[in-house]
Amino acid sequence: MLDRRVLQGLLQGLFQRLGNRLREVLLGMLVLTLIVACSSQPQAQQTPTSSAAPVAQLSQLKFGVGPYFPTPGENRKQFEPFFQELAKSVNLPAQITVAEDWVGISEALRSGTLDAAWLGPWGYVLSHHADPSIQAIATVKYKDKPVYYSVLMARADAPFNTLDEAIAQSQQGPKLKLSLADVGSTSGWLVPQDEFKRRNLDPKTVFDYNEGASHAAQAISVLSNQTDIASDYDRNLDVLISEGRIDKSKLKIIWQSQPLPNDPVAVRGGLPPELITALQNALVNLSPEQAKTLLPENYTGFVTSDGSNYAPIEAAGKAVGKLK
Repeated sequence: MLDRRVLQGLLQGLFQRLGNRLREVLLGMLVLTLIVACSSQPQAQQTPTSSAAPVAQLSQLKFGVGPYFPTPGENRKQFEPFFQELAKSVNLPAQITVAEDWVGISEALRSGTLDAAWLGPWGYVLSHHADPSIQAIATVKYKDKPVYYSVLMARADAPFNTLDEAIAQSQQGPKLKLSLADVGSTSGWLVPQDEFKRRNLDPKTVFDYNEGASHAAQAISVLSNQTDIASDYDRNLDVLISEGRIDKSKLKIIWQSQPLPNDPVAVRGGLPPELITALQNALVNLSPEQAKTLLPENYTGFVTSDGSNYAPIEAAGKAVGKLK
């Protein structure tokens, strides 16, 4: 083989002897050869993340729902037909996850494990705060209204009728037992905490305090004398009463919140806009007859949401120090 320096010299001499026009042709051929050679090199492949997957790459829609009913089996029975029909409206099969806690379902949506979820309001606010690309697209109606209420309840024969009376009795001693639900619950934890904050009271000081219970256990714990006061929400009490799990006459409500926005259906970031629009349209156009067939009892459809109706929940989160 020719020495590199010798070859270089021969080429230089050749170029000196060639006319300008031929020189340009040869240079063009060399440049073209280099371009082809470079373009033939293997390129690093960029795999799109699940949160940016277009419709064509979605083989299914992954839905999730929080622990609305006492057991995962009941939860699945109540919500699976709805999610299957919602996925069908956009020509995709559904995969449904039933979460056992409120924080878990919001984390799954934030991580992209789920494409859409039926969340509690506080769970949505937490998810959206951590990842603003998560957006609410609809709010469910309960008995034709997009609002519900947090409550504190006691036994009907308790020697107090209001939260003020309960606080005064507990401060005088002995302390009353107070049970709040898990920290991911809007009505069971956040809103009661916000109420105590508004009153400049620390419930852990005023009461014999406990938190972390499921909503299904709250009324039962009051009726079985395990606690004196427990948090819940009106919709859950309706379910327990209608199923014969509790006797309404043996409970009383000692405090009720202002109206709270009902649960949202939210979608993760990166879903194609046309898919989001199609899902939103399917939700808000759900007829009363379809709602009666597909949704749990007393849920009557959806209204459009852009997330702004959850501002009071965000404000409560900031008030109790859970959001910056």
